[in-house]
Amino acid sequence: MTVLSDRDLKAGLLAKRFYVQPILSLDQIKGARIDLRLANTLYVIKHFENPSYDPRTPPPEIEYGEKRLIAFDGKGFTFQPGDFAIAPLFERVKFPDSLVGRLDGRSSLGRLGIVVHATAGGIDPGFSGQLACELSNLGKVPVKLYPLMRIASLTIEELSTKSDHPYRDRREKKYGEELGTSLGRDYEFKDGVLQKLEGEL
Repeated sequence: MTVLSDRDLKAGLLAKRFYVQPILSLDQIKGARIDLRLANTLYVIKHFENPSYDPRTPPPEIEYGEKRLIAFDGKGFTFQPGDFAIAPLFERVKFPDSLVGRLDGRSSLGRLGIVVHATAGGIDPGFSGQLACELSNLGKVPVKLYPLMRIASLTIEELSTKSDHPYRDRREKKYGEELGTSLGRDYEFKDGVLQKLEGEL
């Protein structure tokens, strides 16, 4: 497999070979990575009161996540040590059958103990949709999270041949749909400026 450089990434985006949208600044593309931004929604996993969780027979009536909107008031959301959340990203992606992606954390946050995925760091060929981080605070200090902050980075690699079973063709696919209220649905660009659409978040 070949990792795409920043030159390849920009050329691929311009040629519409793959999509990572919207990119707010070309400064997000450096080396061999595209920095990705946090949307304005978190699904914080609540503390579980039952004795245990059995993934073979999950009780359908229990809601494990608690939706939190991060306001644009500059106050941010305080992510406490031990917290875990599903964190949709601002950008959406669309990959052809010949490319795969890898999601990684950013070192500036990693040094504070912020981890962006537990296991799901790979993006399959043929995937199209919104990405999300499995966000954990493994550190000792609370960390502020803000909408549009750069929280992860995306590396894209080219397969030696196209996949015979791309993600979009799988009957058991679970992800790729909208994950809830997020910036991508509530904002748009007009004349190169990010503007809020009608309605409240």
